[in-house]
Amino acid sequence: MDMIIDSHVHVGTFPSIESAGQFLSTVPDVVAFRTRHRALYERFVHEEAADNGETLIADMNKFGIDRAIVQGRPGITNDFVARIAARYPDRLIPIAVPTPWPTPVDDPRDEEKMMSPKAVAGELERCISDLGMIGAGEIFVRRLTRTLQPEDIADDLAPMMDVLARRGMSVQIPTAWTQLPGGLFYGDPIWVDEVANRYPSVPIILTKMGRGIDHCFENCLAVAMRNENVHLEISGSSSAHARRALQTIGPTRLLFGTDWSPVWRFVRTPEPVVSKAIRIVEEATNDLDVRERLFSATAQILYGVSSFRGDVA
Repeated sequence: MDMIIDSHVHVGTFPSIESAGQFLSTVPDVVAFRTRHRALYERFVHEEAADNGETLIADMNKFGIDRAIVQGRPGITNDFVARIAARYPDRLIPIAVPTPWPTPVDDPRDEEKMMSPKAVAGELERCISDLGMIGAGEIFVRRLTRTLQPEDIADDLAPMMDVLARRGMSVQIPTAWTQLPGGLFYGDPIWVDEVANRYPSVPIILTKMGRGIDHCFENCLAVAMRNENVHLEISGSSSAHARRALQTIGPTRLLFGTDWSPVWRFVRTPEPVVSKAIRIVEEATNDLDVRERLFSATAQILYGVSSFRGDVA
């Protein structure tokens, strides 16, 4: 198989999460983790973050992933991500999350947990300049806006997008649902059309491209059809949706990703998230050139990733 670049990985973990594997063997288990096992889910807020880079590298070797674009998750700072990536410079490439994702103690309505658009842009600039990060990962839109109007959302994202435009870098925007509290409205990406139109030079990556939900996928596709700077990432999606995306916008704007994280890595039934993502690509097309585009070529262009092949077992 040609080189594989995983464009969507979350690093950093906590002892309580590492102890929860027995409860997280299926996708429904992960989705319901917050409600079924609330005490365990909330425990990590009071714990010290742990480096899980070795675990990630082991999984990358197991599944044949050469390089990974890594970012944080709730409770994990950009600085911590940079330190993990620095241990594996030939395998891991860090991107910033300038809008921290909520932890179990965060009330999405708490004004004190909001960040100003200017502060978000400042954090992104710091991550690029000081930490060597090469773009923005999945932003938590509700951290910097409360509006539901696409034009006003775009206004609030403008300072961050200005940084990306000036730096020639991309941003990831999550779609559909998460297992985290709050912000579900923003998972319908129809509002992204306004942002993409204003910033045609900034690559926007709609992660999970609707997560297999027809309504969300249709809106991902609509936004991508209208804006050539919009890319779709396939983790959590389906081979049927990947085939349709290939037919509609072509392979140059689709990326391979797994959404590997300290939680999702435990999923084994019916299959691990990494092998599922590989299967989505393989079932979507038999064309080896198209597969290469999805597995690596588009990510190489967007992130400036070299063609170095890692020491894959």
